[in-house]
Amino acid sequence: MIAMPHTIDGEPHMTIAEAVEFMGCTDGWVRALLREGKLRGRRLGERLWLVSVSSATEQRDALTTRAAGKRHLAKRPAAKRAKKKTAKRRK
Repeated sequence: MIAMPHTIDGEPHMTIAEAVEFMGCTDGWVRALLREGKLRGRRLGERLWLVSVSSATEQRDALTTRAAGKRHLAKRPAAKRAKKKTAKRRK
C-alpha cells in the first residue's frame, strides 16, 4: 500500500493502519490511545482518523513489552518450586 502524505495545519499525519505499522501495536491499542487523548489525531467523517506523526513517535518510544513494563512491580523473585516426589516402581 502506498501511503499518501496527509498534512493538517502544517503537521504531517498518518492513518490508523499506517500508525499500527509504524508503532508496532494493534489497531485497537491505537484507537484506545486516541480515545484517552494520549495520542493526538483528527477525525475526518465518521470512520477515518488521522494520527499526528510526532505524537505517534512519542507513543512508540514510550511503549514497552508487558514483562519489561511490569518488572518494577515485582517485590521479590518468584519462589523456587520443590520437585515432586514420585512413587517407586515395583518390579
